[in-house]
Amino acid sequence: MNLKIPAPIGLIKVAISFIGFGVSVSRRFIPEEHRQYIDCINFKELRNGMDVLRDYKGLKVVEVKASSGPDVTIII
Repeated sequence: MNLKIPAPIGLIKVAISFIGFGVSVSRRFIPEEHRQYIDCINFKELRNGMDVLRDYKGLKVVEVKASSGPDVTIII
């Protein structure tokens, strides 16, 4: 089965912005030992990186082939 889900870069950038806001609001509920992983993510730079990916249309980012299940491929 081949399933394609098109997602415009603009929509992905908006989603990253919402995720960044959600993490900042829920940060107080994240255990102290796990905050280091959240703090190392710069959501603003991640959002700006989406513009660079626009130049690499057709690039395979993830390709997983499981022997007992579905194959997953993420292409820009």
